[in-house]
Amino acid sequence: MSLVHAMKVPPGLGTGSKNGGNPPYEESRHYFFDMGNDSLLALFEIPRGKEPAGNRNAIGAMQHCAFVVTQSRFREIEERLQRHNIPYNGPIPQLPGLLGIYFYDPNGIRLEFACQPEDGDRPAVLPCVTQTKSEASHELATIPGADAAWIKEMIGSRR
Repeated sequence: MSLVHAMKVPPGLGTGSKNGGNPPYEESRHYFFDMGNDSLLALFEIPRGKEPAGNRNAIGAMQHCAFVVTQSRFREIEERLQRHNIPYNGPIPQLPGLLGIYFYDPNGIRLEFACQPEDGDRPAVLPCVTQTKSEASHELATIPGADAAWIKEMIGSRR
């Protein structure tokens, strides 16, 4: 899978009052990989030693699972959460043009529903998150110990 976006969460969004779904650590990185069919796999940095190792067989051992929906479906989901008194965070502006709502399912798994209102009935996530090679290189170069060969391997043949 190609790395399409690497970002460090801005200060204040990890432990601050505006955290709506980020891991609760300041300036942690998120990495987004293209899975094909306009789907992404996102991995989140957790500072070493801050969390116990997850049990891969346990429910809720991931940070969250996200689904992209149309704007009308996004509104329906928010109304349903309100109607059933399910606590949620959002809508939260995430990347430019992308909104998210976060909540926990009955098993304690954090879920996210996201939409791009400008996309109407045809969501297109990949163009929203894909960085240029230069943008991705710049972000990856801030990782301690990252060298040019590794950065080149991570961003591959992207533009």
